[in-house]
Amino acid sequence: MENRRVSIKDVAKKANVSTATVSRVVNNKDGVTQQISEKVQEVIKELGYSPNTAARSLVRQRTNAIGIVVNNLHDPFFYDLIKGFETAAQQTSYSVVFCSALGGDVKSKENYVKYLSNGVVDAVILYGSYRSDESMIKYIQDNEQIEFVMIENDVPSLQCNKLLIDNFGGAKNAVNYLKEKKHRKIAHICGNPNKKVTIERFNGYIQAMQEADLEVKEGYIQYSSADYRSGYERMNALLDLEERPTAVFCSDDALASYAVRAALDRGLRVPEDISIMGFDNQRILPDRYRGPEITTVEQPLYTIGMDSIRLVSERLSNTDMKMPVRKMYETKIIERETVCEYHG
Repeated sequence: MENRRVSIKDVAKKANVSTATVSRVVNNKDGVTQQISEKVQEVIKELGYSPNTAARSLVRQRTNAIGIVVNNLHDPFFYDLIKGFETAAQQTSYSVVFCSALGGDVKSKENYVKYLSNGVVDAVILYGSYRSDESMIKYIQDNEQIEFVMIENDVPSLQCNKLLIDNFGGAKNAVNYLKEKKHRKIAHICGNPNKKVTIERFNGYIQAMQEADLEVKEGYIQYSSADYRSGYERMNALLDLEERPTAVFCSDDALASYAVRAALDRGLRVPEDISIMGFDNQRILPDRYRGPEITTVEQPLYTIGMDSIRLVSERLSNTDMKMPVRKMYETKIIERETVCEYHG
């Protein structure tokens, strides 16, 4: 059965019976004829189905633990999110198990999800929006024995709880904010190309520029690498343009911090000579950033962390909640020191 765990649904489909019937056979319960029982057992052997014994043992007794998988626990970006997880866990009497996939490695995340969902915890919360997560998402889709919450990744085919951030609207608001500050030459430095949020923020930038009838001049869109330090060279590329922008909207604060460094190293004043804006409201910026405080778009990570734990707690205690929850969170502009009104 491909490279994924064979599910009870696979057995039921192959044997042409219901999942409830397969469950009865696996658990040696009455209500199944010998003929059907033998057929199901034959399919189980054929497909190599291995019942989740740990999960079955939790039917009457839960672990009271929630597994949380993030891309990199060492990234300061996760400070508020983790604080939200921990605060809500204390309030709901759940323990949290953190798993960190350095650099967003999809294989590591997939292994963590498989491990946690095999009876180790009662639910799994998965943060991230990597485009390379498809195989892991397929596994989640096929596993109905555990509660899942996805933060940031809206996969239409995946029916599970989703807590999402309006990255598209946040990017539009950023461009409109710069426009209100009299800027008309607004450039954009894109983020990690493997992240879906990068596409959403890019699309928000493009639509806001179109709606404001502002021209996206040649060279005004700069594509960074997965390394946020590339913001430095991308900013230099913008500053080398014959018609340089007066403002730059960066896909995240880490990129923006390097864009500021590049401008300052060129002898420019931020924001008097060029305004620079980020996204995320990241509390701790990378590599001992010492520049002006970055004007940014805030996403409510602390609230999302708290809400995800509370949602899991509510769904685990209320078996009548059948339909998954989908919630979108709004962003807001945080005015600081890297944007000012254009007087040119």
